[in-house]
Amino acid sequence: MSEADGMEDAVDGAMRTGLMVASRIGEQLARMHEQEQRNIAAAEEQRARELKGRFDAQRAAARAQLAPVRREDWWDKATPEMIERVHETATAWKAYAPEALQASEHIRNQVQSRYGIDVDNTGADEASVSAALTRAQQALTEAENERTKASTARTDEVVAGAAVAGANSQDTAAQKGQDATAYDSPERRQQLAESLEGKGDREAVNSRLLADKHQGAPATAAVAQRPSLAKTSKMAKQGGKGKAMERGGLER
Repeated sequence: MSEADGMEDAVDGAMRTGLMVASRIGEQLARMHEQEQRNIAAAEEQRARELKGRFDAQRAAARAQLAPVRREDWWDKATPEMIERVHETATAWKAYAPEALQASEHIRNQVQSRYGIDVDNTGADEASVSAALTRAQQALTEAENERTKASTARTDEVVAGAAVAGANSQDTAAQKGQDATAYDSPERRQQLAESLEGKGDREAVNSRLLADKHQGAPATAAVAQRPSLAKTSKMAKQGGKGKAMERGGLER
């Protein structure tokens, strides 16, 4: 046997093994899809819509992946790995999408005519199939774990972002005086009074406390306590008139 013949036999054996592994993984995925359908049927309305939306998206992705297998030019360039992937996908979805069922039949015919292999009975060595299947399942598990980690990380980022945004909002509100009521608490004023005790004369301390109380009041309270401009002006005029009369009386 020539070296070329040995290489062809190795490639043929690898392809038979790969197709058998693809068939078995596809069957496992098909059972998962069956369970998903049962979950949709048993779920409450809102949850059922979410599950169905995810299922439909997965099915649409499978249709897109299988679309090229109808083209001859795709088969002219397809590697064994590409054929194995579409065979796996077609096996997984043929019970849930007519396009997948058609693709499955087309794959069967092309593999038989081009490579002389029956995808339902590849004749692959069972030990090789079992070892390859274990490796493939391990790779699938690792990929799923990575997707879960990525999803968890995105969720953590959203939660952290919301917490930061909430803290910033509270800081902004406090800076704008919206939290003045909480700032102007009796406990805080008592602490201030104790800290000022013995520092300066009593009149200066009382003035400091009075000023602090007014500064701690909400803006609305400050406006409410402030006399109106019109009233102040009127009082000023009345006071001025009285002084003028007084001065006039003395002059007379």
